[in-house]
Parts: sequence; structure tokens; C-alpha cells
Amino acid sequence: MNKAQRNKNPVNLRFAGQHEAVGKDDDGFAIFPNDPAGWRAAHAQIELDQGRGLTLEQFISKFAPPSENDTKNYLRFVALQLLVKPEVELNLLSKYALAGAMARMEGYFNKD
Repeated sequence: MNKAQRNKNPVNLRFAGQHEAVGKDDDGFAIFPNDPAGWRAAHAQIELDQGRGLTLEQFISKFAPPSENDTKNYLRFVALQLLVKPEVELNLLSKYALAGAMARMEGYFNKD
């Protein structure tokens, strides 16, 4: 079981006092009581950033910074999953589809 699965946090959100979070792990990632709560938090974060006028590229760079991730690969993967260009405005994307693509990137759907 990987971090996203263990924490019931499909997109590996950092703990930021999310409404339904029950704590954080040793690496600072939010822990949720169940998978639906983790999905709701992912959708809420995307919705928040959609209101900030970000592009997909800006969002992924903020969400998966180069100091911790291969941001270019993450962006390429998500854009390909959604069949969009990195420059697309985030508010034009479905928060559900975006969260699903991010969860795939984070390994949430992997079978162990």
C-alpha cells in the first residue's frame, strides 16, 4: 500500500487543516478518515485553484514543485491523460477528471 492509499489521500495533498483531515503523516501529507473524504479534499483544492485563474501548468508547478517532483513529467502525464495542452486554463477542466489524472500519477489506483 502506497502513501496515497494509506492516507486515503488520492492526490497526496499536503496537510493544510483541510476540513475532514484527521492529521498528517511524518512527511506532512494529510490523512483522511476514508477515501471519499480524500476525494472531496482533492476536488476542493482544485476548485480553489480554479478560482485563482491558474493554468494547468501553473497549478501542477505549485502542486508538485520541482524541489520534490519531476514536475515536467507530472505535467506531461496529466495533460496527456486529459488530452489538453499545459497552457489550458484550470477553470476549463473538470475537477473530477483532473483529480483522477493526478491520482493515477500519484499511484493511488496501483494494485500492490
